[in-house]
Amino acid sequence: MAGCVDCVYIISTPFYWSRQGPENRGQTAESQHACGFPSICRDRICDTPRRYAPRFVAYNTLGGEKPMSIDLRNADSRVLHEPFSEHLGASSPHAALAWLIGVLATQSSALRSSNSYLVAYTGCVQAIDWLEATVASPVTTHWGQGAALLGTPWPRIEIWLAAAGPRQMMALDTLVAYRAPAPNMAPLAQIAAPVLPEAPALSEYQTTLNAVLNEQSTPRTKKAVESAIGYADEILSRDKRGVSVADLPMLFLKPELFENASEIMSRHEKVISGVRESVQDLLAQFPPRS
Repeated sequence: MAGCVDCVYIISTPFYWSRQGPENRGQTAESQHACGFPSICRDRICDTPRRYAPRFVAYNTLGGEKPMSIDLRNADSRVLHEPFSEHLGASSPHAALAWLIGVLATQSSALRSSNSYLVAYTGCVQAIDWLEATVASPVTTHWGQGAALLGTPWPRIEIWLAAAGPRQMMALDTLVAYRAPAPNMAPLAQIAAPVLPEAPALSEYQTTLNAVLNEQSTPRTKKAVESAIGYADEILSRDKRGVSVADLPMLFLKPELFENASEIMSRHEKVISGVRESVQDLLAQFPPRS
């Protein structure tokens, strides 16, 4: 099977994807790249998963290449956790990134948006390029969370702010994700505690964001700008990350190894348990159906 060595078809790793059906090789246009990420694709020649996505078959080379029925087109982050962990643990970060963005390319725009932050846990800063090139409506906060985890610096965020549209919204969410860790954040994000590289002076920061506010009047944009300005002290003054970008794969695989992780995970579990109990209490108020 010919294919791009850095793209979806990574046959040197324990898990690889094979497509059944006609082949579609020789696609050199960026829009046809299976990985959607030509900047890390050595050969610039690869098969695209989009056209034959319904016919993916996964093979476990450690188990005699027995086919497994796995369809990740509709997988949310919880379902993706196990196969993504397999790739992080068994292959290089770049191979894991290529596999993940290949999967995301087959998903709906809404599902891809909610799963987009996962690319950060490959620890590949090149994933910022993918976020920039791929972000599209609906722009959930997950794009910005991924960009912050990857350490996107202020100069690049400033370019996104000037671009308007989805990139501008991602830029605002990225800034908010650089605030100090808080209990209402995802536990891994609290542990990682990303900080804004090349942070500007407060005056420049406020001027740039006020300009966005003057040009855009959508409720979503206004709320994000107000949040970014409100958290300005936290965003601009912090200078020490909790977990380096290079260590994000290990954080995803074994969060318990990192400082304060046990406390954060325990606190998060208590919150989740409380929510479950509240839902159960609410449901108990309704009589069972006959």
